[in-house]
Amino acid sequence: MDETYLLQALSIMFFSAWKTYIGPAIAAAASFSYWEMLLFNMGAALSSAAATLLVTDFWITRRRSKTRGFNKNLRRILKIWRRYGKRTTLFLSPILLGIPSYALLARHFKESRLTIMLELSLITFIWCTGIYWASIEGLVLVDEWRLL
Repeated sequence: MDETYLLQALSIMFFSAWKTYIGPAIAAAASFSYWEMLLFNMGAALSSAAATLLVTDFWITRRRSKTRGFNKNLRRILKIWRRYGKRTTLFLSPILLGIPSYALLARHFKESRLTIMLELSLITFIWCTGIYWASIEGLVLVDEWRLL
């Protein structure tokens, strides 16, 4: 395996673990195929979401024994969740909010783990495909401008 390829794949996975907008662009610039781009971006994004769900479940079971009080940060997040809704938050999570952040919020608001992973899989697939396509088209456009 070429070490340049490995470094490119690791950088794509690193950038896609939290948000997925830079990973497909790097994959397009590095001439990765569509399937390679999906493998490295979706793998990193969904593994970070799964790790967040596992940590969140462990954290919730440990906190149940403690008394709960008023939490102003939770109140603020609940206000955002109710104002914009679950679907809008889900749609913007791969590019603005962050995939682990959405998984943490959704789990806190009693969504099932399977539902969270399926929704994140679908929305990450859509965003990765769109950004990869836009990056490929942008690179073609830049090449055409260079020829002029």
